[in-house]
Amino acid sequence: MGSFDGRVALITGSGSGIGRATALIMAERGADIAVLDRNLKGAEETAGKVRDLGREAKVWEADVTDFAGMAETVKAIEKDFGRIDILVNNAGVSSDRCPVEEITPEMFHRSMYVHLGGAIFTTQAVIPGMKARSYGKIVNISSIQGMVGHANGATYNAAKGGVLALTKGWAREFAEWRICVNAVAPGHCLTPMPMAVDSPEVLAKKAESVPFKRYGQPEEMGYAIAYLSSSEADFVTGQVISPNGGYLMVGC
Repeated sequence: MGSFDGRVALITGSGSGIGRATALIMAERGADIAVLDRNLKGAEETAGKVRDLGREAKVWEADVTDFAGMAETVKAIEKDFGRIDILVNNAGVSSDRCPVEEITPEMFHRSMYVHLGGAIFTTQAVIPGMKARSYGKIVNISSIQGMVGHANGATYNAAKGGVLALTKGWAREFAEWRICVNAVAPGHCLTPMPMAVDSPEVLAKKAESVPFKRYGQPEEMGYAIAYLSSSEADFVTGQVISPNGGYLMVGC
């Protein structure tokens, strides 16, 4: 994979998991990183690891559902770094995991505001600068649950499916400015999110459903995100990569 020298990446939810892995992969290849997360401790840890790789990192403690606050945060990032070349809309929350009869308005709002609202309004804040420079890479993090029907996860399924629809629309909308918009839809991935809600027995059972008989690692998702953010993907837009160990296979 090519160099990210001179590039600045804003990665939401980069205090742990896939976001942190992506930050470190990009930093290894020369990017400076705006680390954004609600978890300040995790964000500081990520930033420290980026700095250990010799790259600049700054931390913003922010919630992507604070839409007005995110607009101000993006302005601060652009002031500090000069620009944002790459946006990874990664911040997310776990599925509600309940039948439709038990879904509450709070569950619905939480999933939609984080996954869809966070992506929409963070992108809204970043896109003017990308248009002004006629360059940008946006990678939206969806999920295999946005591609395959999973029972007892309606709000998460709907939000992550919506992320895929956003990606396709933006790819056409922003093409005039040479801004590439793509999505990564991880399969089962061993991050703090599933580890916090699933027992070891459930994790093992889910791993058995994957042809490779294991969970993916955050770095394996990060490599796909980094590729779509790189110059090698300058002719790739409106696409979805799903690193899932063969759990879902699509194509003509």
